[in-house]
Amino acid sequence: MRVLMITWEFPPNMVGGIGKHVAELVPALSQILLEDDSFHLDVLTTRAASGARLEEIAPNVTVHRVDVPPVTPNDLFNSVVDGNRRLESYALGLAGKTPYDLIHVHDWLVASAGIALKNHWKAPLLATIHATERGRHQSYVPNQTSVLINQMEWEVCFEAWRVIVCSSFMAGELGGYFGVPLDKTSVITNGIDPAPLCECAPEEVARLRQQYAPDGEKLLFYVGRITPEKGLPILLRAMPPILRHFPDVRLLVAGKNSEQMQSLVDELRIGHAVELLGFVTDAARNCLYNTVDAAIFPSLYEPFGIVALEAMAGGCNVIVSDVGGLSEVVHHMHNGLTVIANNPQSIAWGVDVLFEDEERAAQWRVTALENVQTLYRWSEIAARTHEIYKSVVEERRQVDW
Repeated sequence: MRVLMITWEFPPNMVGGIGKHVAELVPALSQILLEDDSFHLDVLTTRAASGARLEEIAPNVTVHRVDVPPVTPNDLFNSVVDGNRRLESYALGLAGKTPYDLIHVHDWLVASAGIALKNHWKAPLLATIHATERGRHQSYVPNQTSVLINQMEWEVCFEAWRVIVCSSFMAGELGGYFGVPLDKTSVITNGIDPAPLCECAPEEVARLRQQYAPDGEKLLFYVGRITPEKGLPILLRAMPPILRHFPDVRLLVAGKNSEQMQSLVDELRIGHAVELLGFVTDAARNCLYNTVDAAIFPSLYEPFGIVALEAMAGGCNVIVSDVGGLSEVVHHMHNGLTVIANNPQSIAWGVDVLFEDEERAAQWRVTALENVQTLYRWSEIAARTHEIYKSVVEERRQVDW
């Protein structure tokens, strides 16, 4: 069996959740495929951040990086489609006289290449949809670029033999937006390797506590992209009521371009209690998880919620919006707290609840870590993906296409 996986992001080109997902999935798949020497996986991706053009990461897994035109922010859709033509052309040469048995694409960014190759080879198309354009904009398509992306998402779901999503929420979203039937959808959660999130040296934790909480202040932490759907302004607006109850609370905000929140911080007069850290490395983020008292993720839209898993793996209490995949990962008053989305007062309430009973909060952290270690292992996720590969190929063989 030959499988072609196409993804816009793959290390070292890591922009968002897609790159992280594929970067973890492929090595886990390679371990499973070692037991089946008839199975070969080619990963086709862009060379947007350099990297080797050809990389064998396992005896039966090869990564191919293709130079594509740079993405133009003011013409995002068309520049991505131009890149897809390069990917499609390379794949046709890669297949030679032996077409692939299955094509697996990740999100709309590589959908047009996947659809074209499906029709050329008459091979089944499997699509993993990580998020939707409508979801990111609270069910709207605000401009022409969004309209085109939304249309491409519908098209790849229509053309796919099977669609993989990371949460039941996403399965419902694809059904509502695009009419994708549930029996065409497979829910496979994202995974996490908890080991790196627990490796911060005790002396570094002590240093960070001394830096940000020298007088024993409580520390809250936000990490993520500074985009509207992540809800950071709502968290900042929750700080005045939080500070009325807990004057010694401090909020650390990590994320590229977080300094653009300075005007809102000044407007709310919370500058003494908020530290805008800007971009932080994964290692620094992990140490902050080990240091702070709680991580808060006030998203308006979240297909899965890997950030919550990361915080849980780092031994951190979590408070999250009761939206999307977050509410499937965090179970209220069991392994964390969920609060009403787009509601600063609800976030303040969550902080009150968390801080009022330290013993109960400690138990939530223990339960959260147990959940991370047992429910979100990449080995299990790769095994389920492998089973879908086999079942789709077998179903295709039984159809006269």
